[in-house]
Amino acid sequence: MRTFTIEPLHAPSMEACRLRIDNLTKPIYSLATLELIAERFAGILADPQPNHLRYGVLVVATDHLVDGPQNNQHGSESYEAIKRFNEGRTATQGAASKLNAAVHVVNIGLEQDTTDLTNIDQQVIRKGSHFFGVEPVISRDELEASLELGFTYADKLHQDGLQVVAIGNVGERAFLDSLVTTATITGCAYNDILVHTECGPTIEQRAAHIHSFVDRFNIAVDDWSALSESERRDAVLHLIAVAGGLDIAFLTGFILGAASHRMAVVFDNAVTGAAVLAAVTIEPLVKDYIFPSAAYEEPIHKEQCRFLGVKPCLHYNLQIDEALGATMGLSIIDASMHMLNDMKTFVEAEVKAAEDGAGKGRQKNKE
Repeated sequence: MRTFTIEPLHAPSMEACRLRIDNLTKPIYSLATLELIAERFAGILADPQPNHLRYGVLVVATDHLVDGPQNNQHGSESYEAIKRFNEGRTATQGAASKLNAAVHVVNIGLEQDTTDLTNIDQQVIRKGSHFFGVEPVISRDELEASLELGFTYADKLHQDGLQVVAIGNVGERAFLDSLVTTATITGCAYNDILVHTECGPTIEQRAAHIHSFVDRFNIAVDDWSALSESERRDAVLHLIAVAGGLDIAFLTGFILGAASHRMAVVFDNAVTGAAVLAAVTIEPLVKDYIFPSAAYEEPIHKEQCRFLGVKPCLHYNLQIDEALGATMGLSIIDASMHMLNDMKTFVEAEVKAAEDGAGKGRQKNKE
């Protein structure tokens, strides 16, 4: 994996931004999350009053478990999904257009051939990840290729002038890979993030079944905090190669690269969340550059958010992935920018600030 440097947030810009927010014509702290988002962007961009952010969307496509016993569709559903992107008729593209956000879709590992889709970036590394019940999901060379491609896209979107990127995925059978990656990093038991079903094996039986596949690969880590920086990185990369897959590897590289360019990343579902966990475990400073978006009633996603200590803002009960939740999250960031720049301070509006109450000592009546 290439080397990179991620800087802490710029504290002076955050302090100046916070002072402006506290002096906007509203009760102090009353806009909660919008205020915290604006303050964090001041630190990300080293700008006390960021405005007119440039947004983008990045969707990675790859299938999982292509040689697994439950591969009945052979990538037909994911092909239809990426075909809709090729034709420009997805909800994600519709939402992105409202924010003038370009949508980039890259196929690195769908099972079916997509060379006929001319609006899709064709960067196929292999046609789908393996089933870890047979062998590691990707080889070390495929892992390195996926990570480097993610870094390359971070370079490209940074060069395009983007400052915030919503990430998403297209692909079939990503559940198991996201589950194992999440459980290994957070330390939760498989039993805690498996969903009860009325028929078939119990949660305990299914958890034992997964253990029978992956335990032989020695991916478990007793205490991540006890590892050195290089040991932590190597353990994460080993985990992704064994049970993560092409898309999680690609997105991990992209997130690390984006943060090194001071670009913010918005994530949504279990796949993108698994990549966020991997990137944050490799380099904890990444967390400052990550924003959640949609809330999913799904245990893996809930565990990821719990571990990261974040709370998604959008409770729309979305039943579709494809970066839609993350793209909608861009609108929350955009709203925070409007708050910061379109609202006036007490001085600008020539409104007298209260001399007592919660804003005392922070809200000013003159410059």
